[in-house]
Amino acid sequence: MKKRKTFGQIIITAMFIWSALLCHFEASSLREEGDILNATLYWFFGFTAVLGAFRFKIAELIYGFIKFKNKNKK
Repeated sequence: MKKRKTFGQIIITAMFIWSALLCHFEASSLREEGDILNATLYWFFGFTAVLGAFRFKIAELIYGFIKFKNKNKK
């Protein structure tokens, strides 16, 4: 499954990474202020943004597992 990346996909991936960076910096400042709960939430949101940036690689990995499972099932 080889898909050609469009310009829109590249922009959205860059925005996911930018969002993750913003969440990390906000979480760091919240941690310094002593607000651990909100800092943890921001780090979680940043982590999910990183997962969004790697959405195509994650999909390739899942398709590879499915293909491997179906090949060994036969």
